[in-house]
Amino acid sequence: MFKKLKPGESEEDVLRMAAEFNAEKKKNPSFQPAAAFVRMDRAPKKSVFAQKREQAKLGRVTSAAVKKQEQIIPAAKETQTIPTSVLKESVTHVNQVLLDEIQENILGDIKGSKMDPKFLCNVLGELVERTGGSNRPAFQETQQAKTSKPLSIFAKKLLGASSTNQEVPKNQSDSARIERSSIIKDAKLGQELHQENLNVLNQMSEQDILAEKEKLLASLDPSLIALLSKKRQASQNSIQKKGSPKLIEPPPQPPMPALASKVEDPHISFLPDSNPAIELLQQSDKGNWVNFNLVEEHKLAWMRDIPAKISELKPGEQFNARFDWKGVLLPHSLKEQESSSHLDERELYLHGEEADRPGYALQELFRLARSTVLQQRISAFGAIAGIFSIYNQGFYDQVLSLPISKIFFLLRFGLDDNATAQLEVVSRALANLFYNEADEVLLDHIHDNAYCHWQPTLQVLGNGSDDKEGNTDTNSIAFLQSYMKLLTSSKSVRAEVDEDFSESRMSMDDFQLAETDLIDCLIRTNILQRIRYIFESVKPDNSTVESCMKLLIRIARTSVKVARQLANESQLFDVLFSHFLPSSSNGNNQFYGQPQILFLKLVRVMICQHLEIAKNLSKEVLIVRLKQYLFLEDNKVHMVRVQIESLRILRCLLLLGIVDRDVFRQFLPALRQLLDWHGNHCAFDGVGGSGLVRQHAAALLVALVASGESGACDIDAQKLLVEPLNNCCCGWVHSASRMEKIKDFSQITLLSAVLYAVGWFSRNSYLGTSSFQPFLRSILPKFVQSSAFIAAVHDITKGSIMMRRPLDRRHVHAPLPNVGSVLMHDYGPQLIVSETYPVHLLSNLWALLSISLESSEKALFAALMQPPVLEPLSEYLRQLSSKLNRVLATNFFARSELRFIHQLLTTDGMETYLERQQLLQLVYNYLCCLSTAHATQIKSIFERFIFNEEFVKLDEASLKLLQQSCMEMVYPHIIADNSEPSLSLSYTQAPILPADWPFFQLRLILSNYLQNVQQQPAAIYSENQVVRMTLTFVRQLEREGLQIVSPLEKLMYLMIAFMGPDSQFLAPDLHELLHDCLTDFYKQNANHDFDFDAELVDKARFEPLYYLFVEHFEAASYGDELFSSLVLVPLAQKYDNKWRRRLWSEHVQAVRFINCDENLLMGGLSAYFEPVETESSLVKLYGDALEQKMVRPGSIAYRIAQHHFNHSTSVHKAKLF
Repeated sequence: MFKKLKPGESEEDVLRMAAEFNAEKKKNPSFQPAAAFVRMDRAPKKSVFAQKREQAKLGRVTSAAVKKQEQIIPAAKETQTIPTSVLKESVTHVNQVLLDEIQENILGDIKGSKMDPKFLCNVLGELVERTGGSNRPAFQETQQAKTSKPLSIFAKKLLGASSTNQEVPKNQSDSARIERSSIIKDAKLGQELHQENLNVLNQMSEQDILAEKEKLLASLDPSLIALLSKKRQASQNSIQKKGSPKLIEPPPQPPMPALASKVEDPHISFLPDSNPAIELLQQSDKGNWVNFNLVEEHKLAWMRDIPAKISELKPGEQFNARFDWKGVLLPHSLKEQESSSHLDERELYLHGEEADRPGYALQELFRLARSTVLQQRISAFGAIAGIFSIYNQGFYDQVLSLPISKIFFLLRFGLDDNATAQLEVVSRALANLFYNEADEVLLDHIHDNAYCHWQPTLQVLGNGSDDKEGNTDTNSIAFLQSYMKLLTSSKSVRAEVDEDFSESRMSMDDFQLAETDLIDCLIRTNILQRIRYIFESVKPDNSTVESCMKLLIRIARTSVKVARQLANESQLFDVLFSHFLPSSSNGNNQFYGQPQILFLKLVRVMICQHLEIAKNLSKEVLIVRLKQYLFLEDNKVHMVRVQIESLRILRCLLLLGIVDRDVFRQFLPALRQLLDWHGNHCAFDGVGGSGLVRQHAAALLVALVASGESGACDIDAQKLLVEPLNNCCCGWVHSASRMEKIKDFSQITLLSAVLYAVGWFSRNSYLGTSSFQPFLRSILPKFVQSSAFIAAVHDITKGSIMMRRPLDRRHVHAPLPNVGSVLMHDYGPQLIVSETYPVHLLSNLWALLSISLESSEKALFAALMQPPVLEPLSEYLRQLSSKLNRVLATNFFARSELRFIHQLLTTDGMETYLERQQLLQLVYNYLCCLSTAHATQIKSIFERFIFNEEFVKLDEASLKLLQQSCMEMVYPHIIADNSEPSLSLSYTQAPILPADWPFFQLRLILSNYLQNVQQQPAAIYSENQVVRMTLTFVRQLEREGLQIVSPLEKLMYLMIAFMGPDSQFLAPDLHELLHDCLTDFYKQNANHDFDFDAELVDKARFEPLYYLFVEHFEAASYGDELFSSLVLVPLAQKYDNKWRRRLWSEHVQAVRFINCDENLLMGGLSAYFEPVETESSLVKLYGDALEQKMVRPGSIAYRIAQHHFNHSTSVHKAKLF
């Protein structure tokens, strides 16, 4: 006995079992398998239309035949009286019916086949109607005899009903046999031969007939006789069984109203009206269906219509997201008026869960993405690509939670398929995930402005693998912040800070790494090798090329370390240079053999990462290709974009010093040619002007400035360039002065580049400002007075980045940060830079102002100092003082605006437009926003406002200490800013100064306390001077209306002032200052409720610091009342009793020394008496302390314990105190 196959058995097991079966078959021929396939012949199927036509013909022909059988003789008589016209019509009708039937029998159910009636007549002869009234039973028998295929149930029932009522006469059967003869074709000759045979037989006797029969049988072959006898017998049996069928005319089809039929038939009464099965079940023949008398509803459920179910969701209730094929999130339900007018999207409805909701859930898309059908995979990956495209634009923020890491692995697996169609859609999905289109477009648009050549690096925050700013200086802000975070509820707060709590990346699995750093996980999957294989071997001629380029650009932006890793893939760059940076266009291929803009952008991003990478890339054919593209005279859009990217690369190479004077001379003719072309063809206004051409002109101008800044543009080059440059600048600015308003960002960029170029060449060219005198004296002042410039100045307040309130989405997905070009507003996502953002234009104009003043050209100054210009700018500064968003100020796109604010603050006379309090608040907020890239600006602002006696009045020693402490924070960043030869910056510009920088010296005291060391001997200032300077400086700022920190943070800093190693708070002068500060603080916050459990940014929580403060009070307070008042602040009755319970239990020895004047209690003594304590355990602690005399009688602590113990009803008291 053979065993069946089991799950997991391979093809070899199947072959082995087949060999065993064949061996058994040879031994035993009668051995048969348990089951075998048998092919059954089936009757050819006919379509519904053919069946309907047969039924209609059957009804017409059989009705006429029955009438003729019943009235043969009357019909024959009536035919003599029928008019000729009617007779012809009837003959024609019957002929047509017979023709249709014969044609149907010949052609069967062949769709689309046609037969010419003339050809049919040639085959069958002319059809003549028999008017003698006789039937044609021979024709019917012939039809039955030819039917050798199995009959249907309906045919058997029809034939059975007719065979019982018919008898075939002998003569008719004989004539039928003659007619059926396949030897005699002539019917008349056959009839004569048959009659002759009958005459001969009638003359013979029965004995003679038998003798002749025996003689005939003896002469014939016995096998032939047996065959003929068997065939004859079978033919007679079939005739006897079947007989002539009685054709039944089908009853007329009654009208089928759905409601009436549904009520009459109980089997379908429960089906809804919308069910398509009702029409099928209401047909007249349903009673004759075998085993169809029972309607199985569950088998018909798939045919029902989807109900328009509108389920109400509660506010905040979550539901499963469903998407269409474009990745658009579909609403949970549609209103009736919306669903009625909605397009037909039946392909989005499924028969699984939530069948009433259209769209595909993520799990269903995942399942389709792993399908064996290519089209299903492509559809699923296309939907995911659409999801990520919309997600990166911000439309799904706060709406949808996507498992990005899981989707990433699905896409990465899909990229390993070599099918070009799947490669295209999967690579597009990966590009939409990693390559933020909004960020890249905005970076490209602002690149051609002054100081906007810097490229952002998108390294995950906290990844210290190649952190250049990692600082171990104990006086640095980062080090002090790490110490503040060490303050936990643990008693061992002085533990070593060198312990590394972060898990090593090498030990992480793929999913953990994807949840930490998605780019690092992408590189781990050998994406660089896979992209090289796609370009080198697969060579897809579709958008896969662009998508892979976008992935490489995003990888290159990550960090210097990753960029070096990418640059080391020499084989990949060999393929890229050979295919996508050719010397000329090869063929009509859209991607291969054509210069690709995205590859040029990849080269630019790589060059900006580090000087070493730029040198390695420029060793190849890069510079040669740049010269070829810039010399090429081609005005097509693609070539214009290629030239723009080539000019940007040239600018970066000039700034890095790779292109020197000798190499620049090779570019000089091309640059002069482009400059002349723009002077003749570039239209500034909208008529005939193109934004792409203006962008090309701006890229050309900033490249010329870069050549001057790097020293590559010598005097000979300046002589060649200055004159056409002056002509272009005059023409463009003159055209701008005639406009009502500048509406295109490319126009603002071009004007900004013009002012940038004029400013540099006026200051550094061999002719100085004399080469641009008409421009500076006449054209530019007229532009400043024009309505277009006034409108641009008014737009600065509306378009300012740092005064916006929307949410920043740079870290919407922490493992994959973005630059932050999109902000989340209440009305939806918005671009951070508007179309009319004028900061770049105003910044370059202000820089040109100083040049004109140096050269005694005061026309520009007079035009700028007019009220239409200064009033909008002063209003802009006033709003900045109160509405400056410090979070958005760290955005990469806010760098130019920070530079412009510095220009305004350092402009003489601008402070007269602001009140003193507004100016100091603006300066303070501005200083809290500046990063390492703006370190020199911090220094100048300090010297202009902070170290100026006009604004801050301190004694000489305190002012000197303040100046030294502030400069110590700034100088290391000035050095770090110039340390790396790179053109890249971090995507988030972390400020140098924290928001509470005036308290910086108190952080040093806390640092010393945590390290358990004395004041550093190198410091020349004592604890007394540090505390005095800090508190005096802060009090002056607060008197001017500035709020530096929150009340809770200030309380913490006041506590730190008492934690110095020398207990200088006991000194009379400092004690008096502390008394005044505490008194003011208590008055200002008498009714304030502190949240002692709040989390503070870059600071410890209050609880661990408070218990350190209590421990220090026990050791070095000397019973000071100011110290005691700070200890008592959290013990007020309105706060949680955990503070009182822990102090009276674990630190009861500190309670003995607590005592202060009632005036030093925040909220007065009543805040500590009312309401009466109800916690029984705490009341017992009060009683124990009083009983054991652990508190001094008459002290504040004694009076508090006495009051609550005597007045509390929560415990039974033996005596009162």
